[in-house]
Amino acid sequence: MPKVKKVPFQFANEIQNGKHILTLSGNVQKKYWRDDDVINAKDIRETLDPVTEDIVIKLNSPGGDVFEGIEIYNYLKSHTSKIVVEVTGLAASAATFILAGADEVIMNVGTSLMIHEASTFTWGNKQDIQKTLNALETIDESILSIYSERTGQTFDQLKNWMNEEKWFTADEAVEFGFANSVKHEKQQEEPQDIAAMIQNAVAVAMANVQQPVANQLEEEPKTKSLVARLKKGE
Repeated sequence: MPKVKKVPFQFANEIQNGKHILTLSGNVQKKYWRDDDVINAKDIRETLDPVTEDIVIKLNSPGGDVFEGIEIYNYLKSHTSKIVVEVTGLAASAATFILAGADEVIMNVGTSLMIHEASTFTWGNKQDIQKTLNALETIDESILSIYSERTGQTFDQLKNWMNEEKWFTADEAVEFGFANSVKHEKQQEEPQDIAAMIQNAVAVAMANVQQPVANQLEEEPKTKSLVARLKKGE
C-alpha cells in the first residue's frame, strides 16, 4: 500500500481570466477552530456562495473525514456555476467526493486517485463493535452511490476496488469514469488565420523585391544626368 505523505495546507481564492480559481490543498476535516488548517465545507461555502462565474478548483488532498467530504460534495452539486476540479497532485479517500461533485474533472499528468472502504477506530464490547461495523457498511453504501453516479460503474466493481484500496493513474481515472480528461501540456495559443499569414508573407516578399527595382529606377536619371554633364565638359 503506497504511503500518503502529509500534504501542505493551502486555501487560495482568486480570479483569473474571468474564472474563479479556488486552490485546495491539505486534509479534509471539519473546522472546529478559526485557525484550523483544513479543507472544510464551511470555508468553501462562504467562499463560493457569492460566485456566479465558472469555478475551477485545484485539488491536492489525501482525504480525511468522510462526512465533511460528502457535505462538500453535496454543496458543489447544488451550486449554480459550472465547476471544474483539476487534480494537481493527489485526490484520495474523502477528497474524491470533491471531484465527484464537479461538472468536469481534469487530471494533470502524474497525478493519482485512490478509493477505499470507510474506516474508523472503536472500542467496547462485541455489541459496540457490531454497531460500528453496521455503521461502516452503511457509509460504504453511501460512498458507492456517489462513485456510481460519477463513473457509471457497477456497485460490485466499485466494491472490489474499495476493498483493495484501489489506486488509479491519471489515465485510469479517465478510463473508469472518475475524470473527464488528462491535461498533458499547457494549452496552445489560439490558432492564427493561416490565410492572413500567407498573404502577409507574400506582401513582405513583394516589398523586398520591389524596393531594389525602385531604387534602380531612381538612380537611372541621376546617372544619365551625370553622363550628359561630362560630355559638355562641366
